[in-house]
Formats: sequence, structure tokens, C-alpha cells
Amino acid sequence: MRGEDNFNNAIMMMVGVPLILAWLLFACFVIYSGVTDDTGSIQGNLDFFVALIAILGGPALLYIQKAEQAAKLDTLPARMSHRHMLADRDQLHRHQQEESE
Repeated sequence: MRGEDNFNNAIMMMVGVPLILAWLLFACFVIYSGVTDDTGSIQGNLDFFVALIAILGGPALLYIQKAEQAAKLDTLPARMSHRHMLADRDQLHRHQQEESE
């Protein structure tokens, strides 16, 4: 199982991070070029640029969602142990209240 984690992390670093950065850089470039373009060539070809952003954005968003999901799974044991600890404390508090009555 540990080898799979290392392989997934390596693929994420080699493919996912450059893809996400390229997506962000290209989107920022299109926005900046559209704002500063006096000739109107960017606005005239806006459908083309939006299509390119969408093509890069699809796989980039998959990598981002996978990273978020992995982060949630990593924190799951800590959250569950915290919930169990709170439930134990609540139960102990209820028993103490019942004994004092």
C-alpha cells in the first residue's frame, strides 16, 4: 500500500502540478491580454481561448479534487477519534449527573 502512495504522489508531482500551473497561467494570460488588448484580437477569438482553458481545466480540476479528497481521508482518523472522545466525555458527564441526582 505504501508503494502505491509513493507512485500516486510522484505522478501528481510530475503531471498534476505542471498541468494545474499551466491552466492557471494560461487563464491569467488570457484575462490580462483581454484587458490590455487594444486591437481586439483576444476578444475576437475569445471562444478559442475559452475552449483551451476548458481543455486544460478539466484534467486540472480532477487532480485538484483528488488532492482534496486525499486530504480529507488523511484527517478522517483524527476526526473519528475526536468524536469518540467527545462521546465518551458526554456519556461520563451524563453518568455523573445521574449519580448526583
